[in-house]
Amino acid sequence: MNPLLDPALGWALNKLGDLSLTSFNAYRLLFAPVIGPELREWLSRKRAAAVFYRARKTVPAYRAFLAEQSATSAQAFEDVPVMDKERYIKRYPLPELCQGGALPLRGAVIDESSGSTGTATNWVRGEGERYATRRLIQFSARATFGADSFVLLNAFALGPWATGMNVSMSLVDRCVMKSIGPDAKKVIATLKLLGPSHRYVITGYPPFLKGLVESADLDWSKYDICAVVGGEGMSEPLRAALNRCFRKTISSFGASDLEINLAVETDYSIALRQTLAENTALARDLCGKHEGLPMAFQYDPLNALIESDGERNLLFTLNRLENVSPRIRYNLHDRGIVRSRAEVDRVLADHRVRIDAPGPALPLPFILHWGRQDSAVAFYGCKITPEDLQNVILRVPELGPRVANYALHPYEDASADKRLEFWLELAPAVTLEATPALERVMLEELTRINQDFRESARMIPEGRRPTLKLFAFGQSPISGQDIRIKRRYIV
Repeated sequence: MNPLLDPALGWALNKLGDLSLTSFNAYRLLFAPVIGPELREWLSRKRAAAVFYRARKTVPAYRAFLAEQSATSAQAFEDVPVMDKERYIKRYPLPELCQGGALPLRGAVIDESSGSTGTATNWVRGEGERYATRRLIQFSARATFGADSFVLLNAFALGPWATGMNVSMSLVDRCVMKSIGPDAKKVIATLKLLGPSHRYVITGYPPFLKGLVESADLDWSKYDICAVVGGEGMSEPLRAALNRCFRKTISSFGASDLEINLAVETDYSIALRQTLAENTALARDLCGKHEGLPMAFQYDPLNALIESDGERNLLFTLNRLENVSPRIRYNLHDRGIVRSRAEVDRVLADHRVRIDAPGPALPLPFILHWGRQDSAVAFYGCKITPEDLQNVILRVPELGPRVANYALHPYEDASADKRLEFWLELAPAVTLEATPALERVMLEELTRINQDFRESARMIPEGRRPTLKLFAFGQSPISGQDIRIKRRYIV
């Protein structure tokens, strides 16, 4: 149990954290050896406690929520009720979710989630939190890409959507910016216009970047390009395919509900994930029950307190007093667990495994992340994810660049038996037949990458195994999806 201490202490610690945002070197002091993992965790919880006290005092919706949950006098952080979009955000008017019960008079931005899972939700971000987010993204970019400038081609969706607009607003002071949106032709035209003498960073959703490198008429070897992806998971075969054109591809973890760049892949976390993919015993001991290969991110616990409950829901508390609409133990409904650096090191030592990665190994905790709680299909006791299908497509030579889109289609047949189809929409002008041989190869690859399916496959009757269905380009049930938002992968 972790008691909620005097809010004055948490307030002071939050203000001390604000001072660290004044410069990159000031922020680096927070990673000095004197601030060890235990102290960093303690500071994180005290900052989170201060956010709780402030919200309880100043946010009308949160006071009502606590009263409804009989938690107005919570004495430990674990007693603070969990909030989420349905139980909290959607139940109260937008002003009541804000400190003081009103929208800020100036300096605030209202953006919205993509609406990929339903109706779009609006989020208010005030001047103070936008400044903090901007500085943290700038520091992350400097740590990842160095101090020199670069040309950023922002191919995330623009307009009211949170990710694209926040990337542009945050990094315009750090680099040369062109906010393009998800338009591959304009990205390539810009690269040709500016030429290979610059360093580039391209940001966008993984499927967009895959389509970009497969369709572009460009000699990638002449360009120094890194890519940052977000919005959904990325398989290691996809990373390898992208890195044939890019010098480095990393994923950033965030959410419209919270903020962008809450956690990021580091050289070490990427190497750890690739090791887990090759060592099932290590993966079992570090990740617990098998749910496929997780993404591996590292995060700064001073910026956010991240927990994982018994159902592997990740719970987020943003540790900043200035946030207009606070999130406290917010359930994003993402599957994941948190592991400290010490826990990871201990499991690696038990298995006599050493992670070789360039650059320093940051003493920061890890998020092992499997995606949305609802982004997996249950089939004969196992879970199959869209990332699994993506992995299979990239491993099968007949598929790869010949596939433009894909989805999992679970259904019950006329006999009420569970069935599963792999829907693949072919690229333009591609013809391919869904033969039993191709179907068999895909299932063989799925058994290699998904231990869960490998065990369950023994129980699946021969006539009820997953089947393959191919569609011509533009003629599938998943054709014509809005490229500005995340794709649907389960139908």
